[in-house]
Order: sequence, then C-alpha cells, then structure tokens
Amino acid sequence: MNIGIDARPLSYHLTGIGYYLQNILDALQVIDQENNYYLVSNKTVNYQINNDKWSKIEGHAGGKPISSIWMQTCVPGLARKYKFDIFWGTRHHLPLFLSRRVKRVVTIHDLVHLRYPETMQPKNLILERILMKRSLSAADAIISVSHATATDIKKCYAKIQENHIHTIYSGVPQLYEAHDCSRIIVQLPQKYFLFVGTLEPRKNIHNILRAFERLNPEKYDIYLVIVGEKGWKDKELKKYLVDYNFESRIVFTGYVSRDMMINLYKKSVCLIFPSLYEGFGFPILEAMSCGTPVITSNTSSMKEIAADAALLVNPYDDAEIARAMRLILIDTDLRKRLIGKAALRLKHFSWERCAHKLMEIFYKVTNN
Repeated sequence: MNIGIDARPLSYHLTGIGYYLQNILDALQVIDQENNYYLVSNKTVNYQINNDKWSKIEGHAGGKPISSIWMQTCVPGLARKYKFDIFWGTRHHLPLFLSRRVKRVVTIHDLVHLRYPETMQPKNLILERILMKRSLSAADAIISVSHATATDIKKCYAKIQENHIHTIYSGVPQLYEAHDCSRIIVQLPQKYFLFVGTLEPRKNIHNILRAFERLNPEKYDIYLVIVGEKGWKDKELKKYLVDYNFESRIVFTGYVSRDMMINLYKKSVCLIFPSLYEGFGFPILEAMSCGTPVITSNTSSMKEIAADAALLVNPYDDAEIARAMRLILIDTDLRKRLIGKAALRLKHFSWERCAHKLMEIFYKVTNN
C-alpha cells in the first residue's frame, strides 16, 4: 500500500499532537517493512526517516494559516501523483477532494471546539467548525485517542456510524535525561508543584493559582513551577498575578525542551494538571513514568487515562484542588500508593501496540 500521512504537526514547534505523531511513526517504521509511507506537509518535515520505504513530500507554502488551504488544494493532486491507497489525517482534518479510490482515516484528539469553544482562538475555532464535520463524514475510519473522545464524537456527530470509530490509546511519550540542566534559564526551587501545558484558558491555570493560594504555600515552603509556552489570553493571567498574594512563589520557565523535562518531573512534589478538558493528557503519563504523583481532573479523558493512579479533583473547585495538594504534601503513604499504581497503569499504554492497531485499520479499510 501507498500511505499518505498529514505530517504538518512535525513542521512546527512540537505540541501534544506533534509528539503523538512522532512516537507512532517511530513505531511504524520498525514494525512495517512492507508498505510505502509518504510524510506530507506544506513545509519541511522535521523527522528522521530510517526506513527505505518512507519518504517526504514537502511544500513551500508558509505558516500555519496557509497550511489548511495547502492541504485542501494541493494534497489531492499529490495523492494522484504518488498513487496513495490511504490518506491518514493525523489531526482532525482530511483533504476533502481526494479521489474516491483513496481510503480515508482521520484521528480525532479532542472536540474542544464543541465542548469548550470559548477557550479557543477564533481562527482555530472557525477551521475546526468548517473542516472537522466534513472530515468525519468523509472518513472510512475514525481513530479516537480515548473512550471519552469517542463518546464525544458519538454525542456531537450523531450521524457518524459508530462502527467507523476506533479507540486506540497512545503510548507513553519518551523523555530523555539531559546531562546538562543549565539550559533551563530560571533557577528552580528545591520544593515545587509542577504544571505542564500551554498557557491558555482550557488548562485552568487560574484555579491552580487559587488553589495554591488556599494551600498557604509559605506554611509548607513550596513553590509552583509553570512550564509552557504563552497561549491565547495569557495576558489575562498576567493581570491576575498583579494582585496575587504569592507571586514570589510562582516560577514561569517558558518553553522547556524535551530533554530537560525529565528533571523537572522527577524533582517535583507532584504534577498538578486539573484541565477543564483534554482529549488524552500526555503530561499525566509523563509524570507517572518519572515516578511523580499526579493530581488531575475527574472529567473527560483525564479520569480515564489516570484511573486510580492519581488524585482526581473537580477542576472547577479550587478548594478541592487545594485539599488534594495538601494531601500530597503530608501523606507519604498516599504518595507511595499513587506511584505504585502508576507503574501498573503505564502498562496499558504502548506505542508498538498503538502502531499495530493503526495498521489493522489501514488493512481493514482497504479490504472493504
């Protein structure tokens, strides 16, 4: 088979979807020595190919706003030229004008645009509204990254055939230990809670800060380290911090490279990750893989991914989040239990298994 893949997430600064794609492609390169793969993007694909049957198709069409137009207008022609049998849309959208002979598979990571539209940038919200429904309708198979996301698809797109939806768990993102930690620009405190994610409304940072204030961090001599790039409405966060009582105990690192993250996780008291909504939640598994306890939300995919290996809280209740933070600090046995349960929970997530299931879907849609 000739399989075209939307590799645009590998052409920009890597985020969750980029790490998802990078890891699953690594597994596919190893387990599939038979099929031909084409990584398709409007820009340079920053990914190392180690398989002779793989190649890149790279355009020169500018930044992210242009990439969706490029995908819709240029990829159908590329699919004909390279005789794609399958096209895999790795991030919610498919080229809508592919030849009928090309089978279509699309991965859906979340339905933020329907569940929490107020947390999205308007331009991204418009794109999702225009392209996702049409992509789902055109798809021969739909991959959801969690059962929670699959449920959302069924509820929000009632006309989609349920037998087209397949839940495939991702693996645990790989973290590599760096020998030189001096590239972290800020000085890290000795004792800290850790948040990892883009600074945007859906990540619930305001409630994390309220909970941290309720905790009275000076009593426990603890800090809050916030790791992530600036996101939409991050200026509102800055305004909030102007009158914040414990601003001196908040550390913003900005973006941190992957090889630095393992040290941040291992040295932290706990990952605090009470998002309003997630389609999966990679930081949960990353923290668990580093032996770090986790506090996360009892909603959407987070309670599914963490199961009983984390403290689950109502993300809208900052008092409940503060109680969980306090428990982590004072209850050593609880910490040990969570770390032990996390080691067992991690066995449910494998990139090799994820890649095998994806290949099964590729064969299934071509045989149909």
